[in-house]
Amino acid sequence: MILIPSRPKGFTLLEVLIALTILAISSLAVLRQTGQSLSQLQQLEQKNIAVYIAENRLAEITVSDTWPDSGSSSNTVTIAGQQWTVGSDISNTSDPWLKRIDVSVSQEISGGKAVSIASLTSYKGRY
Repeated sequence: MILIPSRPKGFTLLEVLIALTILAISSLAVLRQTGQSLSQLQQLEQKNIAVYIAENRLAEITVSDTWPDSGSSSNTVTIAGQQWTVGSDISNTSDPWLKRIDVSVSQEISGGKAVSIASLTSYKGRY
């Protein structure tokens, strides 16, 4: 009786290296996507805070009992540990009983450049 040597069971070194390469490439793709998601989440958080600030400024102007004067103004507020610049521009419309209110919220980035993050427009009637 002739015995045929059995083939060893398990993976060869080449098969393991190919599997590890595939795993490494897919892991890099997952890490890159996670980083992009975190970046987008931070941008959405900034935008959400900026819209909140703009809505607050519009509400202050709208609920005020005084008729707003036309012109521009700007002030700085600190919310969520960050400095925000809120600009308001009130202008006349073709209707003398109606004012247009534009509010923009910006934040200074590195290099001293201000970037507008949110802007809202509303109208206020005299009565």
